[in-house]
Amino acid sequence: MKSKLVKCRWLLALALMAPLKSAHAQQPARTAVVVIPTDSFSEKSAAIANHVARQNFAREPAFTAVDVREHLLSEADDPQLDAFRKAVEVVNQGCEQYNNLELDAAIDSLNSSLEMFDKAVGRMGAGEHYIKALLYLGAAQILSGDNDQGAIAFRKAAIYDRRLVLDKKVFPPSLIEIFENVRQEVATLPPCVMQVNSAPAGAEIYLNGIFKGVTPLKLSGVPAGTHFLRLEKDGYLPWGRRVEFLPASDETVEGRLQAGPQLPLWEKHRQSVLPVLASDPPKAPLIELGTWLRAEKLVVASATQRRDELSLQAALIQLAPPKQLSLRQIELNITSPNFLNQLDAFFSSLYRQVDIPLDKTPGEKPSLAVAAGKCNSDSDCSMGEVCDIGSGRCIPYAPRGQAFYEKWWFWTLVGGGLAVAGGTAALVYVLTRPEVGTVEFSF
Repeated sequence: MKSKLVKCRWLLALALMAPLKSAHAQQPARTAVVVIPTDSFSEKSAAIANHVARQNFAREPAFTAVDVREHLLSEADDPQLDAFRKAVEVVNQGCEQYNNLELDAAIDSLNSSLEMFDKAVGRMGAGEHYIKALLYLGAAQILSGDNDQGAIAFRKAAIYDRRLVLDKKVFPPSLIEIFENVRQEVATLPPCVMQVNSAPAGAEIYLNGIFKGVTPLKLSGVPAGTHFLRLEKDGYLPWGRRVEFLPASDETVEGRLQAGPQLPLWEKHRQSVLPVLASDPPKAPLIELGTWLRAEKLVVASATQRRDELSLQAALIQLAPPKQLSLRQIELNITSPNFLNQLDAFFSSLYRQVDIPLDKTPGEKPSLAVAAGKCNSDSDCSMGEVCDIGSGRCIPYAPRGQAFYEKWWFWTLVGGGLAVAGGTAALVYVLTRPEVGTVEFSF
């Protein structure tokens, strides 16, 4: 009896542990993404590819993206970060004072926070705390009877984010109406242009928290007024400044980024992995880079630009035990209107195992494999198709979760074909098997 009881307890324990093991197995892997230019000419295109790749893996549920940039700055002394944290504290204090109807105190706190944000532009991120300070400040000023100053605060918020709308659960209808009037006024502001450069080049540009491209770059279509410009590059402290866009003015801004303490080691790691990027099993420099970034998986890509053509080679690597999970190579035209989409799809192909169909040269003849009804790789297929390795035939390309047999048009064609076949069979049956009393047609 005792042995049966012990056995039951073990079975119960195993049953309880099974879901835990399953949940552990499904935990997203910490994944670091690094795109390395092979020369200085490829610096800008590599920076664009780096941004796209990190965004790709950050939104994929199977991975937890390592913040490589923050890892490189973990030992840096950054006054902007200290100012930002203090500003957030003061914003929260001002909002609490506003909610308690301590309007004068709220106005003082929120104005103080805005002064701190001016010293922390490089660390403002998407700017949600800055916008919050402006909206609560504008509301407090209007409720205190100073409509002009309140409208100015609202105007700054609307310029920062033209999509902004006030929360009806937080602000009364009268304030929402004032803000909407200000937002409509901002929509009529003349567009401006500004050239943005950086030293070193190849820095990501964020205007009011939104990614705009890589330096050097001319920003156009920006509404006149005050905006917040931020530049970021791996191994460097973020640079930020409040800038004024003026109508009919040709302005130039150049940000000088300060090197972080980890930059020399970062450059050493990056250069050491380029010669062994395609090694299988992965060689020591790849494992050392991934371990240093505290990752479980590593994505390393090399980028080489020649004129308008960008050559990319990328590997997805498992660090423990060391294993190359995927290796892909592609050539893209950076002037193509589909460049960013193809770039994003290329990095998706590292974990979806599907190559990216590229534009074919007009009049290009199909390969011998296609002529024989078979394909060996995606290059054998026409635009919009990929090679299915299992069947050796070209099939329509679709992103993950959207196989061609899951699309509406596929089942529409199947359903239509079945309906026609069924109708034809019924008609043939009626015409060839007439019943007594029916009329037979002769031609």
